[in-house]
Amino acid sequence: MKINKDLVDAIMMLSFIILVLVGTTDFSNMLIKEITMGGLALLSIAMIVLRIIGMRQEASSSHGEYEY
Repeated sequence: MKINKDLVDAIMMLSFIILVLVGTTDFSNMLIKEITMGGLALLSIAMIVLRIIGMRQEASSSHGEYEY
């Protein structure tokens, strides 16, 4: 399966930005804030993992290209 690097990067950046914005905003219900921040943190971690997997796939596929 090919991982789209641009999509993963865009989602990762957006999740980081929204995580900071939610973290600095005052909420009347702290449980909602913590659940939202937890979900965004999981999304960020998932995108980082996909980015690492994509980099490894790219490295292994380009390594085989140059062998004769």
